[in-house]
Formats: sequence, C-alpha cells, structure tokens
Amino acid sequence: MSSLAMRVMNQGERVPLLLDDQGLPLFYPTLFATAQLRNAGAAVNTIRNALTHIQVLLRWEMQEGRNLVDEFTGGTFLSLPDIVSLRDLAKLDMRYVGAREDTEVRSGNVVAFSDARVGPTVARPSVTQRVAYNRMTTIADYLEFLGGVIIQHRNSAEFAHDLAEMGKRIRKHRPRGSKHGLIQTPVEKSPDPGVVKRLREVIAIGSDENPFSDPTIQLRNAIIIELYRVTGMRTGELLSLWVEQFHLGHEPSVSVRRNHDDVHDPRAYQPTSKTKERILPISDELAKLVQHYILEVRARIPGARRHPYVFVSHKAGKTFGRPLSKNGLYRVIERVSAVSPELAGIHPHALRHHMNYALSLAIDQHNAASRSNDAEQIIREGREQDIRAHLNGHRNKESGKVYNERHIREQADKAMRLLGSALARNNDKKVGDEGKR
Repeated sequence: MSSLAMRVMNQGERVPLLLDDQGLPLFYPTLFATAQLRNAGAAVNTIRNALTHIQVLLRWEMQEGRNLVDEFTGGTFLSLPDIVSLRDLAKLDMRYVGAREDTEVRSGNVVAFSDARVGPTVARPSVTQRVAYNRMTTIADYLEFLGGVIIQHRNSAEFAHDLAEMGKRIRKHRPRGSKHGLIQTPVEKSPDPGVVKRLREVIAIGSDENPFSDPTIQLRNAIIIELYRVTGMRTGELLSLWVEQFHLGHEPSVSVRRNHDDVHDPRAYQPTSKTKERILPISDELAKLVQHYILEVRARIPGARRHPYVFVSHKAGKTFGRPLSKNGLYRVIERVSAVSPELAGIHPHALRHHMNYALSLAIDQHNAASRSNDAEQIIREGREQDIRAHLNGHRNKESGKVYNERHIREQADKAMRLLGSALARNNDKKVGDEGKR
C-alpha cells in the first residue's frame, strides 16, 4: 500500500508525496503532481487531496490484481465494468475498507446452485457525493495523463481516441449533478445566532462549562473563537498569524498575510491563507486579550521563542510551544462542541458564515438609520459587495453571495409574512363590503 507523506524542502516549500513500501516516491503519481499540479500553481492542499484520490485508484489496482501501467503500455484501457467497479470503491470511506479486502484473493470455486446461500450484506460507510465526485474527477485526469505519457511515442490516433473515451466514461460515472450542486447549502452552514451565543458562554474565560481547566488555554481558545466570530478568517489564516500581524494600539487590527513556505514553521502541514491579504479591525477588548496572551502567556513558553506564530500548543511534551496545528485546533473545537447538544456540529467555517450574517444585519441597521437622517450614506448593493469582498478576502465579488443566504432567506420569509398579512386584510375587507350590500 502507498502512504502519503509531506516533505519540507530547504526553502520551506511543502511537497506532498505518495511513497511505496520502501519509502520511495511513486514515479507516475509524483510526475503527475509535479507536471500537472505544482507547475500550474496548485496549492499544497490541492495537490495533497489529489494524491489521496490517486490512492483510491492504487487500492483498486491492488484489490483487482491489476497493473494499469502494463495494460496501458499494451494499448488496453479500462472497460465499462472496470469503471463501475472503480466508481463503487470511490464511494467508500477508505478508513473502513479493511486490509483483508485489499489482500483477499478471489476464489474460483463453483458450488451447485441448490447449495448456494445469500450472504448477509452490511452497509459500508461511504463518503459524501462531493468527495466521490472529486475522486473520480482526479482519477480521470490522472489516467489520461498516465496514458498520454505511456503512449506518447506511438503516434497512434486509435490509442489517443480510446484514451480520451475512457476519460469521458469515467467522468460520466461521477455522482449526478454539478460539482457545486453537491455542496451543502449555505443556509445549513450558517449557525443560528443563539448557537453562537451559547458557544461564547461555554468558551468564556472562567466559565464553569469550559472543558479546559487551565486559564492560559482558556485565554488562547477564547481569543481564537472571537477572532473567528468577528473577522470571519479561515483556519489556515488564523493559524498562520505572526505576532507582528497584530496592531494593538489605537484602532486595533489584525493583518491577514500569505506566509506560504515559511522556513520558520516546523509544521509539515503548514496552515496557509487561500484568500487576499487584508487588514481587519478588532475590538479594544479583543486586542487587550491578545496583548495579554502574547506578553504574559506565550512569552513564558520557551518553545514559542523559536518561531513568530501567535497561537501555540500548551500540551506538555515535544509539541509544547510549537505552533498550534490544525488537528490540535480541531480537537479543541470537538471538546467544546461536546459540552452541549446544541453545539454539536459547530465548526470554524460556520463562524465565517455567521460573521457575514452579522454584517448583513449591521448594514440593514445602518441603512434604516440613514434613511431618516442622511439618505446619501445608505450602503447600496454594489458597495455592500465591495465591503463583503474585502472582509472575506475575495477577488471576485460574486464569491460573497454564498455567505449571505441566511439573511436573504430571513428577508424573504419576512416579506412573505407581510404579503400574507396584506392579502388577509384585503380579503377581510372584501367580505365586510359584501356584507353591507
């Protein structure tokens, strides 16, 4: 079985690799990741995800006892039954596809029909349609690349046609619907304001419900949750913050920067920003908490002096003082969400949606006040899109629409109730007028 590893180069670049049993990079997956993804400017996480999709294909080869390099060399490409079998495997959660299934040798024994029995079937854990869609897309891209490399010197129009047809058939067997249509609806991602209020109560410093007893950890976690809530920054952006990116004087703010391939970052899986650089305002109260954490807590942790990252691990051992990892942060969220049933399912990206929802409410309040005082100060739709794009770090203003769905739905519900009330009044008036006749 192949394994996924992350290598950190001398210049700080993170390079995901698929390794064989001897720890050596697999040739064709590495060539694909380099030539098709890295050289095209794909992000490290994009390359890493693509390699995990290719692992599904390699697992299918192992289960079926196949060698696609040899087959493609002979001009034989995947048949329709092969693609269906591959599609079925791509739907499964690889964590629950056991080693026994991978190494099982298919038996050729034949039994009499009368002696046959229908064996019990057990539902196998599967991935979301979106993940299955992405797996099949990457596999199609990879196999087209693999076949193209192998047959490039043959100058055979027939082989090239068969290869292209195989890619089309694989893509036709992806889950129905567009890639974007398979994503969870934005309204479902945006938490109810009451849930966010409850989250802040649980995570508050000194709260009896706080699952962390250490006051320094409580301080760090409270700052993290508040940064998510008021800035809407992504996890990669938050975990990549340097001390110097906080401006804690008059009108405090935090700068979001792209710290890719940082040689100071000891994390193999370096959290990075995927949006535009920007400066985001924070409250005076939050600025005071950040200052206290940096000067009074972080400064006293020896390991934290070796790097510029703000949020560090407080866990005793080899990670003490090192930059907080994504897994470490997710474990914090899991412990907090386990405190109360209403917090189940809360996640950092939901707070990004909540920030945008709060922004919509604030703009509505501003416009309501401006109509009675100074109509020229009303924030029109175009200006609202500019504001939302800046705060979210989007280059395309249309990208911000996905974060405004809850507010739009609430406005639509309100409008329908008003319309229903107006229709009811009109009907009552008609009935009254007819009674007078």
